[in-house]
Amino acid sequence: MTLSRRKFLAGGLGMFGAILTADQIFAASAQAANPSGRQLVLIQLSGGNDGLNTVIPYGAGAYYDARPQIAIAQKDVLHLNDALGLHPAMTALNDLYKEGKVAIIEGVGYPNANRSHFRSIEIWQTGETDKIGDTGWLGRYLDYASAGKETSALPAVNVDPMLPKTLLARKIVVPSVNNIYEFKFKTDPKFKKDHDLQIDAFNDIYSNFDSNRPNADLLQKAGKEANHASDYLLKIVKSYKSTVKYPNGKLGDGLKFISQMISGGVTAPVFTVSLDGFDTHANQQRAQSGLLKQLSDALSAFQNDLIAHNVDDKVLTMVFSEFGRRVQENSGKGTDHGTAAPLFLMGSSVKGGIYGETPSLTSLVSGDLKHTVDFRTVYATVLDRWLGADSNQILGHRYETLPIV
Repeated sequence: MTLSRRKFLAGGLGMFGAILTADQIFAASAQAANPSGRQLVLIQLSGGNDGLNTVIPYGAGAYYDARPQIAIAQKDVLHLNDALGLHPAMTALNDLYKEGKVAIIEGVGYPNANRSHFRSIEIWQTGETDKIGDTGWLGRYLDYASAGKETSALPAVNVDPMLPKTLLARKIVVPSVNNIYEFKFKTDPKFKKDHDLQIDAFNDIYSNFDSNRPNADLLQKAGKEANHASDYLLKIVKSYKSTVKYPNGKLGDGLKFISQMISGGVTAPVFTVSLDGFDTHANQQRAQSGLLKQLSDALSAFQNDLIAHNVDDKVLTMVFSEFGRRVQENSGKGTDHGTAAPLFLMGSSVKGGIYGETPSLTSLVSGDLKHTVDFRTVYATVLDRWLGADSNQILGHRYETLPIV
């Protein structure tokens, strides 16, 4: 077998090659301490989910006046109370709501809302409304929680191809594990019999790394721990057993993998995953209905899986989108970019119900809803009341919290 050092390194380190070329290599293996054992699963609905057709103000005539073609008929709404109800595709989530495991926060947004996908996503991910933030709100939490603590290779896990800015930190680097079978040391397939030799060579390179090179110690630790994390996660997936059936699709697959990690003993305090397709400018009813069913069924399967593995009391799931949609439907039987929208928190430790004030459908700002709850109030609630952090240090301001957890 002939294998150059250059080719070996280029192929073998693909799973964290971006880390190796970054100045942050020294933090690749750091893990935020998680003494409480509590964990947050963050789900982003990318594209801007229409909140008014998700948590439906079916008791308001103005809703039907503004949406003659796409409004959900009163008879089809899954009633939560005399004024609000869920989209009919969300029967599984409605069952969890009835069990007290779902909290819905109405009217979540921020002042001077931005309708650009890119800017609004950045605002939500960084928690910064008045400047371009260079770290994510949960990235800052990971830095805060890991200070002076023992580290490991899995500080948090992103179950998507691209790391969201939410997890961008100064001291911690979070792995993106979109496919567990791709998150591994890739040996040369032409020489399958030499797999073990290549792994040994990999470990030897990092054991004898030039100590005079910048960040040498941390580079050694990063390389070894990345390989260890890959083996560890693969063993967890292979040993996982469950009778819960997840829906087909990206979100179901992602939440199943997160459940496998949590039930298998991964102690990372944060996991992130996303679901795309919510930019419903045209033919919204059919598109959103399918997405909301996928969301509802995946959330239900995930929660029931956690219950089956007796880890449900330590997991909080949060669902958000970068903005809602406009009150008035458009000519394409869809809706355009808006502002405030509902946000979901789910878990066995959640105090279920509806929180926040439902925005008026007639007192608008340029056709958009006025937000009634600042999104950083939700972040502060999660940080202070769930993760046991000091939200003031992470968000740079003291926000009130909600009695949800």
